[in-house]
Amino acid sequence: MGKYKIFVDTGADMPEETAKQNDIGIIRFLSVFGDESYVTGTEINNEEFYKKLNSYNGIPTTAQTPYGELYDILKEASLEYDTVIYFVLSSNASGQYNSACMVKNEILENDNPKADIRIFDTLRFSAFITGAAIYAKQLLDEGMNVDEVLDKSREYLESWEAYILVDTLKYLEKGGRITKTSAIVGSLLDIKPVLTIRNGLVEPVEKIRGRKKIYKKLTDLIKENPNFDKDSGEFMIVESNKEYAQEMFETLKAEFGISNVVYHIELGPVIGTHIGPGTIAVLFKLKKK
Repeated sequence: MGKYKIFVDTGADMPEETAKQNDIGIIRFLSVFGDESYVTGTEINNEEFYKKLNSYNGIPTTAQTPYGELYDILKEASLEYDTVIYFVLSSNASGQYNSACMVKNEILENDNPKADIRIFDTLRFSAFITGAAIYAKQLLDEGMNVDEVLDKSREYLESWEAYILVDTLKYLEKGGRITKTSAIVGSLLDIKPVLTIRNGLVEPVEKIRGRKKIYKKLTDLIKENPNFDKDSGEFMIVESNKEYAQEMFETLKAEFGISNVVYHIELGPVIGTHIGPGTIAVLFKLKKK
């Protein structure tokens, strides 16, 4: 295997230090509040984003990486490295994948006909992508060829399931994920939807009523999943509230005897815009097919 470079985008929520340690590049989306836009991870960090989100009366959005910037990043990498792999946020939730494919084709036509650029549609979000990118790097470092690595990366992504617990229905309603009526009824009844990833999109799978023992209830849902690999001992936690995350971790530890998680990742602006603060997601291993 020659020289290679792996990229993720800020939809992966990869911590900056983790990216540096693994020499993984981060391609940045924009966080948009009305007429103001900020480059995620550089012009606005997670803490600043959630503070702004809580005080903002409108509907914030996210925007793809500007085309010219994406072009420059991938072109320069293709000239420096033998292979470039970009693990992209789900194409069913963002146009970034299509833009990256257009960039790749333009680079091949105009700048570097011999470029080996792999645009990999993860069909996933956040820790899924972080985990897959680091796993791919390990395989490449061991000498596996890139086609096999991408096949293994797909298997890795599909070997995890996520249950996502949102703290408020406000942002799902604002983003059109649920109706206003559902949001009002849910809030009145203190219903917390549990979401998962299906076909590259976030979808509801269950509802939990009340705050009491909420993490125990989420843990029970994991145990009841017929595909849950209870022997793996592997979990990931993604959160936008460290106190909630600690409670979730203690509940998992009490139930399954784990002493740590594979990754503990803070939910950033790209996903946080759509599901809001106070979110907890638990990723758990599935039985091998």
